[in-house]
Amino acid sequence: MKQAFLRKVDGASDLLLFFAGWGAEPCMFEYGEMTDGSGTGDVMMCWDYRDLRFNAGMLEGYSTTRVLAWSMGVWAAGRVLSGLDMAPGYRVAVNGTPFPIHDSMGIPEAVFDGTLASLSERDLSKFRRRMCGSAEAFERLTDLPLSRTLEELREELAALGQAVRESTSGNFAWSHAVIGTEDMIFPAANQKTAWTRAGVPVSILDIPHWHPETFRKLIFSGSSWTNN
Repeated sequence: MKQAFLRKVDGASDLLLFFAGWGAEPCMFEYGEMTDGSGTGDVMMCWDYRDLRFNAGMLEGYSTTRVLAWSMGVWAAGRVLSGLDMAPGYRVAVNGTPFPIHDSMGIPEAVFDGTLASLSERDLSKFRRRMCGSAEAFERLTDLPLSRTLEELREELAALGQAVRESTSGNFAWSHAVIGTEDMIFPAANQKTAWTRAGVPVSILDIPHWHPETFRKLIFSGSSWTNN
C-alpha cells in the first residue's frame, strides 16, 4: 500500500493514521487545514491496497496514534495493524466494516463480484455517483485532480477481493463506528449488524458513503474524539 503524510508538523507527538477506501486518492481528503499552520499533529494517509505491505516504522516516535478508517480501509486497517505495538489512541471506522464482502455485514457478495467483473469507465462513474449520494457532491469529486487509471483500480479491487476472502481483518479493537444512513455502497443495515455483533458503539449520521465534511471534522476535531 501507499503511505504518505497529508500533514507533517515538526516535533509532532500525535499521529492520525487514516486508511482510505478502494479507489481513493489523497486529493479527496486534502483540506486547507493541512497547510495553513492550524494543526498540531501529523496526518498520514494509507491507500492503494494492491498489496498490503505496511511500513510500521513510520509510526515510531509518537505518543498517541489515532486511527480513522473508511470503507474498505476499515478491513485493511484491521488486517495490517492487528498485533502491532502502537501508541494508544482512539479508533474510528466510517461507512465500512471488518467484513467488507459479506451478505449481511458488508457489501453483498454478488454486488462486489458484479462490480469487479464489469468494471468500465462508465461503471466507475456510476459507482462514484452512488458513493457521493448527490449530483452536487459527484461534481465536486470529478472536479478533483483524480489520476488513478481504470486498470489500477481494477487490480486493486481484485486484490482486495482475494485478500478479504483468504484472511480475516484480525483482532483490531475499534472504539467507535460511524454509519451513514444514505450509504449506497455499504448498506447501513449491514454496517449496524456488523458493529452490533462486535459490541462497538455507533453513531448514525444522515450522510452518503463519501462525505467530505464528516472527514474534515474527524480529521481536525482533535481531542474531541481522542479521549477514551
